[in-house]
Amino acid sequence: MKNILEYIICLALAVGFAHYLNGRGGFLIITVMVIGALLSVGLDLYVRKKIKIDLQGARLGYFGKGEKAVFELEVSKSTRLPTPFIEIVVGSSENLFVEEDDKRIRLTLVNRRHDRVSKSLETIGCGGGYVYVKEAYLCDYLGFVRLRLEVPAERFEVGVLPEIIDIVPDRELLRSAVDTNNDDEDEERETADTSFVFNGTPGYDHREYIPGDPLKRVNWKLSSKKDDLFVRLDEQIVSTSRVFALDLSPRGFGAVSRDRIIQGCFSICLSMMRSGYECELYFYSGERTHIKLTPSDDPQNLQTMLSRALPVPENEDRFAQEVFMDGRGATVFTDERDRAFYESTASLSPGGMTCFITYGIPAAFVQNMWAVNDQLEFSKI
Repeated sequence: MKNILEYIICLALAVGFAHYLNGRGGFLIITVMVIGALLSVGLDLYVRKKIKIDLQGARLGYFGKGEKAVFELEVSKSTRLPTPFIEIVVGSSENLFVEEDDKRIRLTLVNRRHDRVSKSLETIGCGGGYVYVKEAYLCDYLGFVRLRLEVPAERFEVGVLPEIIDIVPDRELLRSAVDTNNDDEDEERETADTSFVFNGTPGYDHREYIPGDPLKRVNWKLSSKKDDLFVRLDEQIVSTSRVFALDLSPRGFGAVSRDRIIQGCFSICLSMMRSGYECELYFYSGERTHIKLTPSDDPQNLQTMLSRALPVPENEDRFAQEVFMDGRGATVFTDERDRAFYESTASLSPGGMTCFITYGIPAAFVQNMWAVNDQLEFSKI
C-alpha cells in the first residue's frame, strides 16, 4: 500500500511537470512510469506459475537434543525471464528452533534457472519434529502486488532422541502405574508377604544381576543353584495391567512440557524393562503405534521409536480403542492441561483405574495424578 501511494505521488508530480514546465518531458516520464508498472505486474502474473519450491533431504533423520541439522530449499523456474522477488516463510514444530533470520528467505532468479538455500535448525526437545514451508510470495519489482506461491506438501522431518537416563521410580508411583485402584484396602494388601508381580503370578520373580543392583536383593540360594547371580523382584505391587499410553496434545503447550512427558515415558518404560518386567506402549508417530516391551528388547529401539512421537491430529481420537480395552487401567503420559480431557479419559476405566503423569499442572483434576519435574523426579499432585 505504501509503494502504491508513493507511485501515485510520483505520477502526480510527473503530470504537474508536464503541465507547467515541459510537456514532452513530462509525458515521457508518465509513459515510462505507466509502462514500468504494467510490465512489473504483468511479469509477476506470468512468472507466478513458472516457479517451483522443493524441500531437499526430507528423509527422516535422528538427532540428540541440542544438536544442529541442516535443511535445504531449492527454488527453480521454467522460464528464461527473470523472476521478481521471491519471499519464503519457513515454519517448524515446537521442539525445533530456527533463527528468525533463517525463517524468512528472500531471493530472485535472474540469470540462473534454480537456486539452493541452506538453513540450520537446533533440536530443543525430544519427539518427532519437522520443518515446512509455511507460505511463499512473489513480489513485483515495484512492490505493487504480492502473490501467493504454491508451497510443497512434504516436510523436512527430524526425530529427536530422548536421553537414556537411569531413574528409580517411587514405589507408590509403580503401584499407581500398574494397579491404579489405589485405595487404603489395596495398600494394606500390598504389605502382605506374598505379592503379585507384573506377570500376574503369585510369589516373587527374578532376573539376572545387573552391576549396580543392591546386594541385599540377591537371592543367594537361587544363585547357587543357577551358578549365576539372580536378583529378586520384590516390589510390593499388585498388577492388573502394564499398559502405558503417550499422549501429546495437538494444542501444544511448549517444547519443555512435551520433552519432559516423552522423556518421562521413556525413562519409566526403560526402568520397567531393566527390572525384568514386560509392558505395552501406545503412542502416535504419524500412525497408531503399539509395541510390547520385554526385558530382552534393545532400549535403543524404543529410544528411536519415541523420537518420532507426534501429537494426534485434532480430528482424530486421542487413544486407540485397545488402550482401555475391557475396562482395564492404563498409565497416561500427557502434556494436556484441559480438565475436561482428564475427566473424560478417566471415565474410560471404572473405579479410577487410570493413572496420569503430566507436567506443569499445580493441582489435580482427577484422582491419581502425578507430575514429573525437570530433574525427572515424580511426585503425586
